[in-house]
Amino acid sequence: MLPGKRVPGDPPPLAVTSSRRPDGVLVLTAVGEIDAATVGRFRTELSGACVKAKRVILDLSGVGFLSCAGLHALEEANAASPRFSVIVKTKLVSRILDVSGVGAGLDVWRDFEDVRV
Repeated sequence: MLPGKRVPGDPPPLAVTSSRRPDGVLVLTAVGEIDAATVGRFRTELSGACVKAKRVILDLSGVGFLSCAGLHALEEANAASPRFSVIVKTKLVSRILDVSGVGAGLDVWRDFEDVRV
């Protein structure tokens, strides 16, 4: 298989969905990998969410990989949104945020119940 080619029937490398909670908080959920091939879509969805809502929670629980480009998109969203939180449950993504130092500037939580609204 050539790099960048997917096997027919494989799930898309990144799915991003949004929903609005009754309290008005916009929840953006990403599932898959955030890398050079998918960061454009991720950035578009994330920046759109930050423009639409005063409060955004990004759920990265289903993300298996986060590249430098994805980290940069998180920094941009954090700067653009007055109230931006991130849910991280996987050890790999948590480690990437820690080692890069990006996590120190984000409002990172393990569970939705812990996020201060």
